[in-house]
Amino acid sequence: MVTSIEQIIKSYNPSTIDETKAIVREVVQSIILVGLSRSGFFTKASFYGGTALRIFYGLNRYSEDLDFTLNDVDPNFSIEPYINKIKEVALSYGLDLEIVTKIKKIKTPIESAFAKLNTYHTFISLKLNDSIVSSLHKDEVLKVKFEIDCHPSLGFNTESKWLDIPEFAQIVVLDEPSLFAGKLHAILCRNYKNTVKGRDYYDFLFYIQKRVKPNLSYLRNKLVETGKISKSESFDICVLRNMLKEQFKNVDFSQVKKDAARFVFKNEDLSFYTKELFIQMVDRICE
Repeated sequence: MVTSIEQIIKSYNPSTIDETKAIVREVVQSIILVGLSRSGFFTKASFYGGTALRIFYGLNRYSEDLDFTLNDVDPNFSIEPYINKIKEVALSYGLDLEIVTKIKKIKTPIESAFAKLNTYHTFISLKLNDSIVSSLHKDEVLKVKFEIDCHPSLGFNTESKWLDIPEFAQIVVLDEPSLFAGKLHAILCRNYKNTVKGRDYYDFLFYIQKRVKPNLSYLRNKLVETGKISKSESFDICVLRNMLKEQFKNVDFSQVKKDAARFVFKNEDLSFYTKELFIQMVDRICE
């Protein structure tokens, strides 16, 4: 069963231009996932990150990018063989999706590509509200970045999930404990100089509320690989809690709220975000 893009957008009942853009971006994300599934991509790779958490585990915020990890290290992996199937699926929905792979000047373990649509022309073809269309620049582009880690830390676990919008497709996704481990690693190791990625902290509370137990062995492997801890250091739930509390002590939570607010639904209240809240929630992490 296939659901039209117009039906999907109508079901969300967006009230602003930003909400409409976010919904169309989600549709494009799902179309990319369908294309990857049809191409056999998930025999080699798994889906993770904020968008995976949103689509398959109920995270109540928008997410911009698609993140994947190979199931084993493969420095020669290329996304190119999978692109035509993504375009084919997009065209079946009337979307002329341009996909550009990132040309790397320096060799890295990450393969990157961008899916692009002209926002103005797409909104017209979808027969969206005239007031929304008129507020767009005719050359505005909607982008979805997707990245594949070709030299992943191992130790994660996966499960098979079914995407049902816009059509059915089987996707291999990291399980919640492994996703939580990845999020904790991001909180501890992201380096954004004087900024902070508030979405990480929003997601942290999501896992806490669901009482998800992090995959500590996977988290340890990631921390070792990024040099946060050494191979000889012991690592357990107590060490993790201490690391997080030290991290939260140095975070500007006004920045956390400002960043996270850009991605939550219907102006969700984040005024309660404080240093004290997050430090106390560390002790709620399940062992």
